[in-house]
Amino acid sequence: MSSEASPRKIAILGGGIGALSTAWYLTNDPHWQEKYEITVHQLGWRLGGKCASSRNFDANGRIEEHGIHGFLGSYYNALRLMVDCYAELGRKPGQPLATFQDAFLPVGALQLFEFHDRRWKLWAIEYPPNDNVPWGADPRTTISHWIATAIEITSIILPGHGPLGPAQRLIAAVAKAFERAAESREFRPVLRLLDKAGRLIVGLIERIAKHNDDVRRKFIQFDFLVAMIRGLIADDVVNKGFDVIDDQDYIDWLRRHGASQMTLESSLTLNVVNTLFAYPHGDSTLPPRMAAGVYAHWSLRQLSYLGSLAWEFAAGTGETVIAPLYLVLKQRGVKFEFFHRVEALHLSADGSSVQAVDVSVQATVEAGADAYEPLVDTDGLPCWPARPLYGQLAEGDALKATEADLESWWTPWTPVQSLRLEAGIDFDHVVFALSIGAVPYVCRELLAAKDRWRRMVEGVPAIQTQAMQIWLKPSSHRLGWTRKKATTAPLLTATYLVPTACVADFSHLIHWEHWPSGEEPKTLVYACGPMPDDGPATPPFDHYEYPRDMHQRVKWQSIQFLQAGVGPILPRATGKDAAPSGDPVSLDFRLLARHNESKPGEGVFRFNQQFWRANIDPTERYVTSPPGSTSARLKPWESGFANLTLAGDWTYTGLNAGCVEATVMSGMLASHAICGSPPFSAIISWQPHLPPAPGPRDALA
Repeated sequence: MSSEASPRKIAILGGGIGALSTAWYLTNDPHWQEKYEITVHQLGWRLGGKCASSRNFDANGRIEEHGIHGFLGSYYNALRLMVDCYAELGRKPGQPLATFQDAFLPVGALQLFEFHDRRWKLWAIEYPPNDNVPWGADPRTTISHWIATAIEITSIILPGHGPLGPAQRLIAAVAKAFERAAESREFRPVLRLLDKAGRLIVGLIERIAKHNDDVRRKFIQFDFLVAMIRGLIADDVVNKGFDVIDDQDYIDWLRRHGASQMTLESSLTLNVVNTLFAYPHGDSTLPPRMAAGVYAHWSLRQLSYLGSLAWEFAAGTGETVIAPLYLVLKQRGVKFEFFHRVEALHLSADGSSVQAVDVSVQATVEAGADAYEPLVDTDGLPCWPARPLYGQLAEGDALKATEADLESWWTPWTPVQSLRLEAGIDFDHVVFALSIGAVPYVCRELLAAKDRWRRMVEGVPAIQTQAMQIWLKPSSHRLGWTRKKATTAPLLTATYLVPTACVADFSHLIHWEHWPSGEEPKTLVYACGPMPDDGPATPPFDHYEYPRDMHQRVKWQSIQFLQAGVGPILPRATGKDAAPSGDPVSLDFRLLARHNESKPGEGVFRFNQQFWRANIDPTERYVTSPPGSTSARLKPWESGFANLTLAGDWTYTGLNAGCVEATVMSGMLASHAICGSPPFSAIISWQPHLPPAPGPRDALA
């Protein structure tokens, strides 16, 4: 058993953002090794969880992802984490992704697709850059500040002259009234002015909005923001926090506070729920459901961004985010045990703590090797390979021959060893950083012991998702993406055809890949979205054909999307562009680039050489936020067991949405629960309804 003077052993279960961010903040103290010995236990050969990506060197070194990833400018804590990570990584000038500014690229436009007048229309919204950059001072992140920003944006939407001039002057009066109310906490005068402004603009615009896209969109933006501001004030969210309205569905809440039917049906309102895959059981044929507080919190934060609306990755997620975190943590002294699959947590005899953790060892390193080295250097950039580095493993030949997927819970591969980690010997404290989807399988004793755990699993649903990537030979501009007076920015939308409503042009990543000279594709498009559960229960893990069946399901879903929906996005990528009698909406599959031209397959079968995946494993399921789910979440320190802390976007973080920002916040809170650092004052927007707590930003150092 560890003596009082020896470092406490912390076992972190899982290798996603929750695990890595917890390890990051626990080790920010330069003397942390005097207090702790930290080991991360990760199944398979790579880190990242749902953010894991890899390079497929059997397919021209393609970047292959779980879905679309990037950071919004409102990811205050995640952006700051990566700024600090790149500073400590210490790459030399000229090296690939040497600095945060090299690795994260600003994006200032969002495209909404709306189905209006029986056809798809593009609604591009430009967001100007600001000086509140991620590497600068802490942003202002109280609800009062966010509402003030929303009021300011509302005034910008309206022209200051013509028939709408009076409405803009009323909004200016609202801004002044809110500024006074923020000090006195008396908001009734603000509500009266908002109601007056709303009635005025509805009377002026409603007659012409249906026949003029520009006016209609201005009305929707104005109406959406006014309903949001009115609801936040009327329901006293500004004083009590977002949780007070999380028992309501977002659409009911907006309607109750005056949002018009035109606004409720708009792509602007749909954008958040599509971004966060808010569909019951992953079924996009059902109406989306989302807690009103989570919806309002996400929407307001998005208006107060750091530097840019979003920051896309200059390379794959694994190369831009996960590898740098791993390298710095390893340099700090954190230990990583790859090929460790967590099987079960066991409680002590009195049920007060975790006594043991069962781990299956999937593979072992060759004799004489100290540890598995997971990264490969590609063009000077550390990357995660798409398969284990078999040459480092004693079981490498057998793994290669069977092509066993060590990340799948349905793998027939037999572990080579079973370990039981014992409290007081192998660990003193456990951080459970696996996804909530794994809880029913590995935490059975905990679920039996605590009602709160059962309520959490029932109340915080996690759904399956699907993703695809296609490489096209012509450029997106050649394929018709650039529209007159619409946008010159790359495609980035969350409001196209469900279920794959999220679509992005990531063509800037192609230069990292190794296509033969003269055969390089010019366009790389990602699409992802929810996927309905396949029946009422997950098949047993000895149903080894299940991943293959689901892989095929995503393949044909993707082909269906390409046949039914490419025309409105890339009108010159259709069959009609090739021949007058061609299909005007279906992709001309001859445009797809293939990594192996010797393999047969023409027409739709060219899709066989693209990339798609079904995210079906318990640890890959996406966490949703339906009404009532916030109260079911446990805070990282509320496990109910003395030596167990929780981390992940399924815990209570204040943001309470499935995203990297919430996961990083959870890691910060988990670290705080264990060692008291970072202080709450350093967790940006942890409680945005309260004024910022005093405390220096360098409290994290």
